[in-house]
Amino acid sequence: MPKTVALIRGVGGPTALKMPELREVLASAGLGDVVTLQVAGNVVLDDGGRSPDEIAETIRDAVRTAFGHDLPVIVRSHSELREAHARNPFADAAEGRWVQTVFLDAAPTVALEVPAGIPEDAVLDGREVFVRYPEGIGGSKLQAGWFEKRLGVTGTARNANTIAKLIALSA
Repeated sequence: MPKTVALIRGVGGPTALKMPELREVLASAGLGDVVTLQVAGNVVLDDGGRSPDEIAETIRDAVRTAFGHDLPVIVRSHSELREAHARNPFADAAEGRWVQTVFLDAAPTVALEVPAGIPEDAVLDGREVFVRYPEGIGGSKLQAGWFEKRLGVTGTARNANTIAKLIALSA
C-alpha cells in the first residue's frame, strides 16, 4: 500500500529537529509506520485513512508541542508526488540537485511572473512550481519564500534527487 509524504517547511538551523525524536513524536500522535529521510523534514507515513489536511495539522501540532516550532506542513500522496515529478519539465537536467519543486499548500490564484534577465527557469503547474537553477541555488533570488510572497501561498522546496528518494520510500 503506497504511503503519504509530509514535507515540513523550515527544518534546520534554529528549528532543527532530531529525526529519531520526530519519528517518536509522530508515532505518539497516532501516525503509523513513520520513516524520515535526511534531516530536512521529509516524512513518509501510513495515512491511516486521514485526509492530507488532517495529517498536516497533526504533524504541525505535534512538532509545535514537542519542539516548540510552528512549522508549516505540505502533504502529498505517493501518486501525487510521482505525478508531480513526471510533470517537471526540468526533471531530466544533468544536475538533479539544481532542479527543485516547490510544493504549495494550495493552487495559486495569480500567475507566476519570473523576472527577466535571470538564469533560472520556473514553471507553475497546479500546486507545484518547478525550478531549474543552471548556476546553482545558493545565490538565486528564486527561493521558496520568493514564490510564497508572489503567489500568496505556503510552500516548501525539495530537489529532484530528494523527490526521487521520497517516491521510492513511499511506494
